Amino acid sequence: MRDHLYIFFFMIQFSTGCILSDERQTIEITGHTGGSVVLPCSCAHPQSTANTFTWQFDGKQRWISVFEDEKYSGRRVLFNERSPQNLSLLISGLRKEDEGFYECKTEQYTLIHLTVKGCNLVQNTEATNEVTGYAGESVVLPCSCSELLAKPEQIRWRYYVGNTYKEIYPNEKVKRHKNRVKVLNQTSPGNLSLHISALTAEDKGDYQCSVSSQTVSYRLHVEVTLRTDKPHIHTSISLSTLQPSHQTQELPPPQQPHDTSQRGRNVKTVTRDEEELNREQDNQDDVTYSAVVHVKTAATPAHIESDPAEHTEYAPIKVKR
Repeated sequence: MRDHLYIFFFMIQFSTGCILSDERQTIEITGHTGGSVVLPCSCAHPQSTANTFTWQFDGKQRWISVFEDEKYSGRRVLFNERSPQNLSLLISGLRKEDEGFYECKTEQYTLIHLTVKGCNLVQNTEATNEVTGYAGESVVLPCSCSELLAKPEQIRWRYYVGNTYKEIYPNEKVKRHKNRVKVLNQTSPGNLSLHISALTAEDKGDYQCSVSSQTVSYRLHVEVTLRTDKPHIHTSISLSTLQPSHQTQELPPPQQPHDTSQRGRNVKTVTRDEEELNREQDNQDDVTYSAVVHVKTAATPAHIESDPAEHTEYAPIKVKR
């Protein structure tokens, strides 16, 4: 008996078609120009299917079918092919003129009021904005919508040259700006700021950012700065063919001998060392170049003799013949 009652109620619901979830209600939806929005509409029962349904737009004078209006061509998508109970409508590339009342209609109807927020420029449209840049660097002329998610239908940047304003974005009609300007709207559609790279003195002047009927004016000043060269550090290395011995020992100054015989022996010893040194130099086949580094020392009193060996250091470099 219960099974028969269940089947009976199911057949009654199926025969009535799709009962809308938000029947006779008005839903508020907000979108932004250039973006997309979904107008929700669905059957209350997941197993029910609408026999017929349509979407209409309030054209003030009459209701206009969304599927027949050419202004929605290529911008409307339905979801009921995969989910028969989902009658929602997707509208992409929103325009300000899409704003208004929409009706999802089966045996019942649901009203949706769509608000489309456009681009209202933040900058003052009555005054001229002063911007300063530097030659060789980059500069940004700020221009943005109050709603950063709102993409304007049209944006133009112009530059005053030859007694008239010429477009430099998106169409580069001024040769000097070619390949040097771009708009910074990659992440925020409402950021319309102009980036100019590799500034030159000729880039100075008046610019305009125009969106629909709104225009913001700018005056760009370019300062040219002279760069000073870094001080040049000169390092000199002198080469000498002076050939020192392999080991240099500092000889103590000769002491005054107490007798004549001791003096003779000392002189003889020095003479033998010089002969051995000369003989060793004659037998060497290689040439040694040495870098001489002069070390400045404190002044030496006039009555004290200064040994040059104490102030000169040798860095030997051997070159084989």
